[in-house]
Amino acid sequence: MQPADRTEPKRHSRGGAILAGLLWAAGAHAAGDTGVVSSQLPDMGSPENAVLSKTDEYQIGLMAMRELRSQELILEDPELTDYIQHLGSRLAAQARADDQNFQYFIIRSSEINAFATYGGFICVNSGLILLTETESDLAAVLAHETAHVRQRHIARAILAQSRMSLSTAAAMLAAMLIGVASGANGQAMEGAIAMSQGIALQQAMNFSRGEEAEADRVGIGLLAGAGFRTNAMADFFESMGRREGVSEQAGPLDMLRNHPVTRDRIAEARSRAEQLHVTEINESILYSWMRERLRVLVATGETDMTAYYAKLRDRRELSDPERYGEALAQLRGGQAGVAANTLRELLVKYPQITALYSALGQALQTDHQAGAALADFERAMGLFPRNVPLAVRYADTLMLNGKARQAHALLLDVFNNTVPTPEQIRLTALAASAAGDTGDAYYYMSEYHISNGDLPLANQQLELALASPNLTSVQRQRFRARLDEIREWLREQRLSRASPQ
Repeated sequence: MQPADRTEPKRHSRGGAILAGLLWAAGAHAAGDTGVVSSQLPDMGSPENAVLSKTDEYQIGLMAMRELRSQELILEDPELTDYIQHLGSRLAAQARADDQNFQYFIIRSSEINAFATYGGFICVNSGLILLTETESDLAAVLAHETAHVRQRHIARAILAQSRMSLSTAAAMLAAMLIGVASGANGQAMEGAIAMSQGIALQQAMNFSRGEEAEADRVGIGLLAGAGFRTNAMADFFESMGRREGVSEQAGPLDMLRNHPVTRDRIAEARSRAEQLHVTEINESILYSWMRERLRVLVATGETDMTAYYAKLRDRRELSDPERYGEALAQLRGGQAGVAANTLRELLVKYPQITALYSALGQALQTDHQAGAALADFERAMGLFPRNVPLAVRYADTLMLNGKARQAHALLLDVFNNTVPTPEQIRLTALAASAAGDTGDAYYYMSEYHISNGDLPLANQQLELALASPNLTSVQRQRFRARLDEIREWLREQRLSRASPQ
């Protein structure tokens, strides 16, 4: 799958010159056009590059995120993934870091936490999102974590640990992040991380108070540049502090353990916010809708979400985003026809919200109205060409109705112009397989493994692609070129490991 042309990050020597372009093209989301915040961000870059390049950081983070995905901790939902990435990209665009990758993920966990890690991977737990009350609250958390990446706080802390191999660092980081994301027992996590040099890696993730303050200052600048309420950071941390008691010691909330809240810190954040006060707030209409979507998707099996919304309705009239959440709950609860009626009503009022078209199409398909579902998606794609969540949902529906070849063509058109997530690449591979294109199916599975940082497995898939029957000359040339890239990087990696640091 060939992504759209874009500027690649600067290539570095350590770990293989091919890696930067290979992995960036496979799965990196560029921050987009960079803006300028009202105060200059300090340039903290060059010393860290001498030991750990941004390419190395990206590889470590990518392999660690693969483990989070394998544990099903990453919420794989096209609409929510698209929303959180767009929200994060608004902030990242203010960071003036063209060679830095930023990717944003929602972790399926009720723990109140968020974290940034190597390579610009930024995760926020579903529990924290549901705790926020405005989009500026959520943006404040993402801005703080984006600032940690922008200032390269993690890279600075690992300077003394340059002898740790990338694979070892990734394995240790993955174990730690799984514990952070899932709220694992602290002592059990300490035991896992204490192996080898993992303790040093854990220390690299524990930011100093100075770094926390710097992330606050820079993050508030990002909020201002993106048009969010600058007081949101102080407000949200103060709200969490009230829940646990503001003190000089970290509270029991995971977020407060990793981001200790003090009165001085809150006061400094408020002072900084006043200096960068934003008069025109630019919050998205989607925030409330996506929060209700998240509420339904992360509900445990024992929770009857239709009953949840019914209880709300007994007390007051539901908001339109809550009606959307109720429709999703009804769809999941076997009431597809009722859900479709609500979604049609909402679409009349909000024709600009693409998630409503997707949900309506799914409801119609589930209600055995396949023709109406396909017509809904076709209309939506005409209104919003190459919209990724719509394309994914439409492709799913096409495949359910025996139209795999059309689904394959649709996904190729979309993902040749936007950067797909690993799950979206995997869907393209499945569509190719269902359409009978074995070579392309293996090829896209290789791209899926590249996007997850598993180049040896990608190598195997490309060998299978080249062995497939009835390949065109274009396919064979493309598969061979990609295989040569992977083998060159694997060769350079072996040489790098064999050479003294």
